[in-house]
Amino acid sequence: MRYYFKLAWISFKQTPLLSSLIVVTIAVGIAATMTTYTINYMMNQEPVPGKSDTLFLVQLNSWGPEKAYYSQGEEERVPPYLTFQDAQNLWRANRALSHVPISGYRDQLKLPEQPDSVAKTALVRSTSRDFFTAFNAPMKYGTAWSAEADRQGEQVAVISADVNQRLFNGQDSIGQSITLGALEYRVIGVLDTWPILPRFYGEAMHAFRQPRDVFIPFETQVRNALWSANLQPFECWRDPQDSSFEALLASECVWVYFWVELQDTNQRRAYEEFLYSYVQEQRVLGRFQRKIVNKLSTPTEYLTEREAISDDNRVALGLSLCFLLLCLLNSTNLMMAKFHGKAAEIGLRRAVGASRQQVFIQFSVETVLMGIFGGVLGLILAQLGLTICSRVYQHLSSDLMQMDLYILVLTPLVAISVSVFFGLFPVFRASRIEPASQLNSV
Repeated sequence: MRYYFKLAWISFKQTPLLSSLIVVTIAVGIAATMTTYTINYMMNQEPVPGKSDTLFLVQLNSWGPEKAYYSQGEEERVPPYLTFQDAQNLWRANRALSHVPISGYRDQLKLPEQPDSVAKTALVRSTSRDFFTAFNAPMKYGTAWSAEADRQGEQVAVISADVNQRLFNGQDSIGQSITLGALEYRVIGVLDTWPILPRFYGEAMHAFRQPRDVFIPFETQVRNALWSANLQPFECWRDPQDSSFEALLASECVWVYFWVELQDTNQRRAYEEFLYSYVQEQRVLGRFQRKIVNKLSTPTEYLTEREAISDDNRVALGLSLCFLLLCLLNSTNLMMAKFHGKAAEIGLRRAVGASRQQVFIQFSVETVLMGIFGGVLGLILAQLGLTICSRVYQHLSSDLMQMDLYILVLTPLVAISVSVFFGLFPVFRASRIEPASQLNSV
C-alpha cells in the first residue's frame, strides 16, 4: 500500500492541473453540503441533553367561549402561554419538581455611575430560580437567586457572559450593581457560554438567537410593572379593562410561558390529573368554558407545533446534496480523462506482470488520496462558509455556525467515500485496458 500511495503522489505531481481540478471540484461540493448540513444538524440538536422527556410546556384552553383560539378540522388548539393568574396558581400549587414562568421586556442597561448617554438596550428575561437548574444553564460566577427573591421580587440579576465582558471586562462581578431603566439591580450570577440550541423555552421565532442579556425574578417584573408590548407576545380573547399593566395581570390575556419539570411518567400522570382538577375548579368560577384541552408539550413537540424549524432548511440541504452530486459527476469525468491519459503506463505495467486487480487497487488508492485532499480542503471551505453565514445572519446564534467533533470527522470521511464511489467506474475502466493495444505508443 505504501508503494501504491507513492505512485498516487507521483501521478498527482505529473498532472497537477487536472488532479487539482478534481480535488477542488470534490472540495466545493463537500463544502456546500457540509455547511448546509452543519446548520441543519445544529438546529435539530437536543437543547437540554437528558431532559427532553422531563421538561414540559403547560398549555390550557382558557380561550373565550365564542370562538376557539385556533382549530384544525375538529381538533381545537390551545395557546402556547398562560394567563398571569393561571401561571401564579400553578406555581403556588407546587406540584412539579421545577416551575419556570417565562416572560421578558427590554430596557436601557448601564452601570450606576455611567451617564444615560452610554446606556445600551438590553433584552431582559424574567423567570424563576428554577430556570437555571431545569435548563442546565451553566454559571461562570455566582449562583441563581434565592427562593425568597422569587417570592419578594428582589432586584437581583444574573447577567450573560457578553454583558459581563462589556461592563466588567470579564471579571467576577458578583456583588456589583447594574442599572436597568430606572431600577438598580445587584449582580448575583454570571452565565457561562451556553450553547443552548434551539432556545426552546420562549418565543419560537427566536429559537436560534442568543440567550438574553439579563435574567431577573419574574415577580420583580410584575411588582415594577415592567413591560414591552412589542417584544413580549400576548394574545387576548377579551381586551383588558384599560391599558395599564395591572389590567393586563387581571385579564384573560395569555402571555406567560410556563414550563415544569416532571421526573417520570408517574409524576407526569399526577400533574395531568392536577391540571384537570384545576380547570374544573376554574369552571366553577366562570372561566374555561370551552372544551377541556390540557397539554404538556415537550421541547420538540412545542418547536414542531410552532414551526420553529422551517422546511426551507430541508430544501436547502436537498439542493446542496444535488450540487454535491453534480460536482461528483464532473469529478468522475475528470478522472476518466486523467486515467485515459495514463493508458500507455497501464499497458506497460500489465505487460511486465501487473494483474488487473493490482491496477485497480493502484488507481483506487489514487482516488482515496484525491478524496483526502478534497475532504481537507472542503473542511476549510466549509468553515469559511460558516464564518460568512455567521456574519451575514447576525440575528442567529453563532453556535449554529460551529462544527463539532462529529462534523469534523464526518466531512473528510464523506469526501473519501464519495470520491471512491464515483471513482469506481473510471478505475474499473483503467484496470480493463489491454496491454497489447497500448504498447506501441510507449
